[in-house]
Amino acid sequence: MTRPAPDLPAQDFRALLDRAADIAAAHWARLPEMRAYTRPPMRVAEGIRNESLPQAARPWNEILDRILSDVVAYPLGVGQRRWWGFINASPHPVGIAAELIATTLNNNCAGTSQVAVHVELKVIEWLARIVGWPATAGGVLVSGGSMANLVALAAAREARVPGSRKHGLRAHARPLALYASSEAHGCIRRAVELLGIGTDGLRLVPVDRELRMDPQALQAMIAADRHAGLEPFCVVGTAGTVNTGVVDPLARLADVARAEGLWFHVDGAYGAPAAALPELATLYRGIERADSVAVDPHKWLFVPYECGATLVRDPRTLKAMFALRPDYLALDEESYLEGQVWLSDLGPQLTREFRALKVWAVMQAVGLDGYRALWRNDITVAREITRLAAAHPRLEVAAHSDLSCFAFRFLPHNAEIGVFNRKLLDRIHRDGRIFISGTVIGGRFTLRGCVTNYRSTLEDARVCVDTVVELGEALDREMRGSRAGDAGTVPWGGVRQA
Repeated sequence: MTRPAPDLPAQDFRALLDRAADIAAAHWARLPEMRAYTRPPMRVAEGIRNESLPQAARPWNEILDRILSDVVAYPLGVGQRRWWGFINASPHPVGIAAELIATTLNNNCAGTSQVAVHVELKVIEWLARIVGWPATAGGVLVSGGSMANLVALAAAREARVPGSRKHGLRAHARPLALYASSEAHGCIRRAVELLGIGTDGLRLVPVDRELRMDPQALQAMIAADRHAGLEPFCVVGTAGTVNTGVVDPLARLADVARAEGLWFHVDGAYGAPAAALPELATLYRGIERADSVAVDPHKWLFVPYECGATLVRDPRTLKAMFALRPDYLALDEESYLEGQVWLSDLGPQLTREFRALKVWAVMQAVGLDGYRALWRNDITVAREITRLAAAHPRLEVAAHSDLSCFAFRFLPHNAEIGVFNRKLLDRIHRDGRIFISGTVIGGRFTLRGCVTNYRSTLEDARVCVDTVVELGEALDREMRGSRAGDAGTVPWGGVRQA
């Protein structure tokens, strides 16, 4: 019986890559001006979902044709010049090329003596330097911010509750408590649930008028929780909140954490790199005192998905939590294969892709000076959107941002603002000129976006505001006309609330 051989001669492999490169390059060419979002038709989605398991091999050219027609034709739109929804950054082209090479190499970067490990160690050092840490810091690359925060908080749990890795929390007399602001990313809640601390152990600290964690409220909560029999062990500050892009008062939080003997973690998945901007140095004061920092190169470092990083001041804290070398991986120190560091000892993954190559490549391609220019441009575009929104009578700015986020609402006539803006957001997505998202700030639904896009310009800021106003006014007219036609019914809305 003849078995199919996946191996290709070099010339056929080149033909395969050339075809894939043609598809990618065509997408790249249309990306800046394409629709910001294209929902796949139901026939395409159902065609994929209903497809049977292939029994026979298919030619690669047919597979790539299918990818072109059914996948590339309906992109999410990340990289379009006005894609500002969520915090999805435009990927650098050098990172895309490096990802192809890393995938071809197919290294498992758990350990052994291989260049990939040294590249990752260098990337961790560079990331630490960006946030103002010494070269002696350690860390590990992971999939993204959720995992980066989970890994850091697992290290914090073991450091502040020694033996929890071995015995679990059932042997601990008092329930643990972790403190984060009410604006913290949802992955912090997920982390405490996964770590056995439980949602009850996540203590949400009130924020001030600018939505920053209140250090006085934090200190009062710690005292009250200790009195109630809880054991505080960690404070989580945020450097760039997902809703509004504000930075918590890190220096004051560091003071509280140190005075109380708690681990101080900073979730900087989005905003930590901006610590390298001299004009924002005061804002980030205190990040250099953190025990751990989460940062996502796939956000504001413009690296392709996926790549997050957990940085720790003391590399031994990760090993204390994660180090495990089963017999089948054990090597003598003098072994030709043995490496200086096993990265699998620093996090939960044994099988690890070569994430570091694309980060290493992009950081060289851009350089710190280049990054500073890109970050300043993103911040400028976001602030221009806010300025234009504040100046328009039909718009209301919802929140301040330290970084490159913006948040505003359209003000309808005699309609409930929150419901109206939810409908308006759907119109924006259907329109396709811009892509923004929505959130709730202070109990009120609002439109928001985050500029992490090296293609965005001040002209795009104007297009954003003009588009929202145009679509908002059209929707407002439709809804007023609909209400006017509902004879004998109570007018809809009329209250400006959430």
